[in-house]
Amino acid sequence: MRATAGELTSADLEVLAGAIHETWRALAREEGWSMQPHLDKPYSKLAEADKEDNRAAARRIPAVLALIGLVLRKDEDGTLRAASHGELEAQFDRDIERLAEAEHDGWMAQRCRTGWRYGETRDDARKLHPAMLPYAQLPEREKGKDRNNVRHYPDFAARAGYRISSIE
Repeated sequence: MRATAGELTSADLEVLAGAIHETWRALAREEGWSMQPHLDKPYSKLAEADKEDNRAAARRIPAVLALIGLVLRKDEDGTLRAASHGELEAQFDRDIERLAEAEHDGWMAQRCRTGWRYGETRDDARKLHPAMLPYAQLPEREKGKDRNNVRHYPDFAARAGYRISSIE
């Protein structure tokens, strides 16, 4: 059994990054919200910068989960006991603000590394984004996006063949 996503091979990182992207595409269709056209395509067809955003999201998951004593693991022999959906939901709900803030901080750090900065209106060409603010300063709608992202960690993990379990 491989331990955490911090130890992912580059191939495993690609699988998890692709799972994150494809989960969001599926949710967009199911929930009826639109994605930007350059993102609404299979992971393999994304521009390298967009793939890297998904890889960064995959790399963030272990650190965010560790805040509440959880780990992302690949169950190679079928014996790993994953936390149940109900257990995860209860743990996430109990600490959702802490988890969402950590997710947002990681997202913002990745954006900063690639040249993004705050702008009142999103402008991808100029790398401006209105959510490039500390979590506490975000409007409630933006905080909701970070909470939603964390709540979908189990979906990302399952799609990539991983489980979320307690740190042992």
